[in-house]
Amino acid sequence: MKNIPAIVWLLLGPPWAIFMLVCYWYFIDTQPPLIINYSHGHFTSEPATSRMDAAAKEIHSVLGGSTVWTYRELCVVRNIPGTLKARWDAEAFSWTVPDVEFLPSPLGCRSVAYAVIVPTSNPSRNVSYKTNREYQVNPILRISVPAPPIPLTILANK
Repeated sequence: MKNIPAIVWLLLGPPWAIFMLVCYWYFIDTQPPLIINYSHGHFTSEPATSRMDAAAKEIHSVLGGSTVWTYRELCVVRNIPGTLKARWDAEAFSWTVPDVEFLPSPLGCRSVAYAVIVPTSNPSRNVSYKTNREYQVNPILRISVPAPPIPLTILANK
């Protein structure tokens, strides 16, 4: 009779522990590792260091194949590696950018400027650059942190 609690634990304990762990992962451990506080609405011609600087360096059109910059203010709240998925969307088609794996960033808030290479185009096209950061926060949950799309006119190369 003294072994009944041990037998009951062996039969019922591990399934309940696994159930509680899965519930924790699915319902509680859902905080995204990155919070984008501000994303400048246009690309800049060179790296910006502040919102005013980004507004002064803002561009609306560029030759295909050029390098442009995004300006964002973000807070890293969890130190988790992730994947950056990006694409250029036009009305009828989409250019995908190869996925980029990135390492965890230091915790805290900061402003960042990312370099982006513009695809070549012929003829000129109005496109929007869309990014999505994906993080595997635990074994069963993958979280996406999208950024607002950035419009741009890609001028035809001559």
